[in-house]
Amino acid sequence: MKQNIFKIFTIIPVILMTLSSCTGYLELEPKDNLTQQEFWKNKEQVSAALAGCYGSMNQAAFTDKVLLWGELRAEMLVSVRAGGNQLNMMKNYMFPSNALVSWSSFYKTINHCNLVLTFADQAQAQDLSFTEQELNRIKAEALTIRSLAYFILVKNFKEVPLILTSTSNNQVDFYPAKSTESEIITQIISDLEFAVDDLNLGFSQSAAHDKGKMTKGAALSILTDVYLWNEQYDESIDASNRLVNLGKYNLVDGSEWFNQIFFEGNSNEGIFELQFDDIFATINSSFYVGNPVYAPFDGIIDLYQEFPDDIRANYATFGSPENSVFKYAGVDETGRYRAQDEFYNTFIFYRYADVLLMQAEAYILSSNNKDLNKAYDLINQIHQRATGVPLNVPVLENELLNALLLERQKEFAFEGKRWYDVLRFAKRNNFENQDLILILAEVKAGPDDLEQILSYYSDTESYYLPIYQNEINLNPNLRQNPYYEN
Repeated sequence: MKQNIFKIFTIIPVILMTLSSCTGYLELEPKDNLTQQEFWKNKEQVSAALAGCYGSMNQAAFTDKVLLWGELRAEMLVSVRAGGNQLNMMKNYMFPSNALVSWSSFYKTINHCNLVLTFADQAQAQDLSFTEQELNRIKAEALTIRSLAYFILVKNFKEVPLILTSTSNNQVDFYPAKSTESEIITQIISDLEFAVDDLNLGFSQSAAHDKGKMTKGAALSILTDVYLWNEQYDESIDASNRLVNLGKYNLVDGSEWFNQIFFEGNSNEGIFELQFDDIFATINSSFYVGNPVYAPFDGIIDLYQEFPDDIRANYATFGSPENSVFKYAGVDETGRYRAQDEFYNTFIFYRYADVLLMQAEAYILSSNNKDLNKAYDLINQIHQRATGVPLNVPVLENELLNALLLERQKEFAFEGKRWYDVLRFAKRNNFENQDLILILAEVKAGPDDLEQILSYYSDTESYYLPIYQNEINLNPNLRQNPYYEN
């Protein structure tokens, strides 16, 4: 068992903490200029500031939302002892006063990145040992982290303030309005395409260091995802092919699917995995089998029963009869569970299987590069690894899309992706497939609240979260998202 997690950041100087954003990102004020001048002097300080970018993600306030925003509005998790805010999100019954929609942790990360991007050049000018290559790599990592944070925000709020300047000087607009989804996506793509050339292919210090930092593979994974979300299918194919051509990643053997990817972590399949330093963070508090907050939905066994040898089934993705999320809480196929102080999990943002299935989706939907046979082969790689038998579906567009969505549901259960997969499929062609979301109401509702929950899901504007009321109160230029205005 992994007894120690590699710390991707060591001790960040106390002085750096004066440069971070406040509790609410709109509670901004200029930082002390003397502090700025004293800090940004050499590459060690810039490296510490970059570590602060990763460290700001390594907080329950950040990872809780990555997980819960991606899962609770879908059907895969049910409550064991969830609080009222979480229960309301499960029913898509959301109010601006629900603290679960607060985006402050993401803007803290964004501000950490903006600080690095603003002041790293200043430090390099004073430190002759700080090479241009080192500077560019650090700035590329900061750009990639910022891009990931903005992409998470766009998928959940659609329109958010786009802030590209650190809160360390008087030039900052303290009351920014929202930017459009298109403007933010354009910025993300521009930043990632710029950053990828300066990022390392990997890091040799350790597997944890390699998987826990932003690399070319991480940037290309995010790009593949962003292009797919934005329905730029040819560009998504190109980004995913660039990642494949790195020759760095592969699917782990089916017999090692649970052990290498989830129990040990940092497998050859992993592309970007946040290295937790707090074992009582998101995964432990949500899924510890002795006192879980969430459990798999009632149909979890049925989801995998078509293929009895599916390596993702019992004591892999879920645990029966304990009704557990075994993917995070388990130890091995015998049904042993982690003790509460043994949650040394990583938090996986992207792995190779995800990129292959995103590429398959783009091949199905592309006009210029449509290739259903390639799409079938890609889906089949994931399916056959898990089940031991080939995928048995016609090589036709609709059949492959249905098979793909099902395969993603099985492969990435509880990994914070299900809601976005359903929403991405549903929203194409002006919500032509809205039924994919309306069906969720039938799965999630009891006999007394089906109509009420169905009414929430019937309005497509409700698929995006409300802006937290505290942010609206602080910023007169912020307008509430349409569904929640009245």
